[in-house]
Amino acid sequence: MNQTNRSNTIMTPPLTKDRVRTAWVARYAVLVTLWFTAVLSAQLPAPAGTTESRPWLGQEQRIEEHLRNAGITSIKDIGTGVTRPRRAYLTPNEPVESVAWKVLPPGRRGGFWESYKSEIAAYELDRLLDMHMVPPTVERRIDDETGAAVMWVTGVKSVKELGGKVPSGPEWGKPLRQMLMFDNLIRNIDRNAGNILIGRPGDLILIDHSRAFTTDKKLQNKVERVDAELWERMQTLTRENLDRALGRWLDEDAIAAIIERRDAMAATIDKLVAKNGRSLVLIP
Repeated sequence: MNQTNRSNTIMTPPLTKDRVRTAWVARYAVLVTLWFTAVLSAQLPAPAGTTESRPWLGQEQRIEEHLRNAGITSIKDIGTGVTRPRRAYLTPNEPVESVAWKVLPPGRRGGFWESYKSEIAAYELDRLLDMHMVPPTVERRIDDETGAAVMWVTGVKSVKELGGKVPSGPEWGKPLRQMLMFDNLIRNIDRNAGNILIGRPGDLILIDHSRAFTTDKKLQNKVERVDAELWERMQTLTRENLDRALGRWLDEDAIAAIIERRDAMAATIDKLVAKNGRSLVLIP
């Protein structure tokens, strides 16, 4: 910024207690703002023994087997979440120490469709789309209950824990676009600050999909800018490959609705490209 030299001497008023106090208050406010911004964009610690905040990458099969077969030492109420998940601790505690345990037989509760099978379907679809944003999730039985065991990811914090603001910056644009696209595809009505986990820069981890995969054809999020690579993979989805990946967890109508929502996304994207140009809509 250019500064203008002045020949006149600027007289500085004498310091008073009120002026000193005001200066310190202003300085403190700036420091708090800088600290809070740093917290939102901080590189959070990775889980012990790994440099990844998504430690399941490349170990999916091993972790799935552990989630299915490990012993249970205790189960505790989490105290958060509208679907009231619990936390089950495993033995041995490697490669995963604990899981979010969700026992939600398919049905409507409080006006919402909920199913533990939707949790598993979200993980399987995430893998089919090569996103790797949903932690490993399997079906298992504990005592007399059958539900979804979702890998409990450590070394991360939710957006809610970080003050309620989704992080911003170049490294977050791609995962945020992918999250919005995924939620449109699965009709996830329950994405909130508590189920978006923040790992290392660019690592967005998505949990809590028990209210997704209804037969509603409406898109949950406004389509504006989309991730080009993920959109290319979404366009390859067919009824046949969805049946193979999700047929154990979703009924025929729910799978058909995925295709219809994908087609609705395609129609909207085509209109946006025609209006604004491909480069402003499909982002590499």
